[in-house]
Amino acid sequence: MNIDRVRIKGLFDNFDHDLKFGTGERIMLVIGPNGFGKTTTLNLIDILFNHALSSLVHVPFREVDVSFDDGTRLITERLPESNPPRGDEPPLRLTYHQGGKSEPFTPLRASVEGKDVRVPLSAIEDFIPVLNQVGPREWINMETGATLDLADVYDAYWDYFPPEFRPERSSTPDWLEKIRRSVKVRFINTERLTRVSPQDWRHRRSVKSIRTVSHYSKELAQLIEDSIAEYGTLSQELDRTFPNRLVDKHQRSNGSAESLNEDLNNIDQRRLELQKAGLLKGEQHGFQIPDLEHVDEAQRHVLAVYAQDARKKLAVFDDLYEKVNTFTKIANSRFLHKQVTVSSEGLSVTRNGDTTLDLEKLSSGEQHELVMLYELLFRTSSNSLILVDEPEISLHVAWQKKWVSDLERVAKLSNFRAIAATHSPEIIGDRWHLTVALHGRDDA
Repeated sequence: MNIDRVRIKGLFDNFDHDLKFGTGERIMLVIGPNGFGKTTTLNLIDILFNHALSSLVHVPFREVDVSFDDGTRLITERLPESNPPRGDEPPLRLTYHQGGKSEPFTPLRASVEGKDVRVPLSAIEDFIPVLNQVGPREWINMETGATLDLADVYDAYWDYFPPEFRPERSSTPDWLEKIRRSVKVRFINTERLTRVSPQDWRHRRSVKSIRTVSHYSKELAQLIEDSIAEYGTLSQELDRTFPNRLVDKHQRSNGSAESLNEDLNNIDQRRLELQKAGLLKGEQHGFQIPDLEHVDEAQRHVLAVYAQDARKKLAVFDDLYEKVNTFTKIANSRFLHKQVTVSSEGLSVTRNGDTTLDLEKLSSGEQHELVMLYELLFRTSSNSLILVDEPEISLHVAWQKKWVSDLERVAKLSNFRAIAATHSPEIIGDRWHLTVALHGRDDA
């Protein structure tokens, strides 16, 4: 289920925007003057699919109409003042249109007045340390910069509170839960070089901001270690069952010596590629392929079972290898006099092949490049919609000119669509067919 089109009416009470992907296109470039709502449009999409619906109350719009590639639509409306909501309901209504049927839902905000507040407000930071209290009933999410009132906090972080501290709220309809599970949206905003250290969240007093590039380096190291562990587990299982499969008549190989030799060569080459990419360790020497012309049928069968096992083991790294290979190729085509490598220790950048550089002391542009590449390759899932705000930040003009082609390459590999809001003509280049221009009502 993919988003094909987003129409917004009454943004800031002044703008009506229509964002639609071109036929067969994976990328949309949103352009327009400052103040026309490029960032707010991306933020609206992000909130609708990822955050507490109550957060939409703080965004000035009249209607958001999302069309999906299966023909369904989700319309979110701000209720008119002449039809005020009941009780604690926000002035919003969501309606799902499917097969000629409409299913409306008016979300109910958590009741947080008077006796319903069952937890000292000062303790909220203990339950959700990523929040920083900035007013009597107001908090800022230190990771995203979003400002939340008490109802927003309860809605957005419901599961963080112990059951005895949770106020009553309305249940979300099944159709909305299904949409949110099916539609994967990731927002890469402009504040992408720093983040809150997640390991410090449980210890409020030690919360600190860390450089994203260092965090992602550690995260990548963990991804590689996880793959190596999976490789080891599979290796043990295949080795354990190897004797039984060796004598299994159904596993008899009918391949020729020539095809087996090609198979073994391919395996050896793949192993070397994985070692070079930093994904496979502890296997420094390639497999020495015997002369198959002097090997009898029984021995070829042993080698064929070995080859079958080796392919299965190395296949564990297939997806990660393609992403790591793409990451290093793009990064190294941008960096001058520096080399980006990947290993089980994470990311490494060297100068002239010997001096290892501190990732946090790379230039702002270099860090932006690494962070965006990492987000697009390793933090997205298939069929996602990626939102990128001002990708040109800190990038040299030459890098900006190659950004869309890089994005197209990565989008094809990771199978996602992307909407990028930009002010840069270099980002656009000759891709004007991908642009959607935001207009004022008098300019359209």
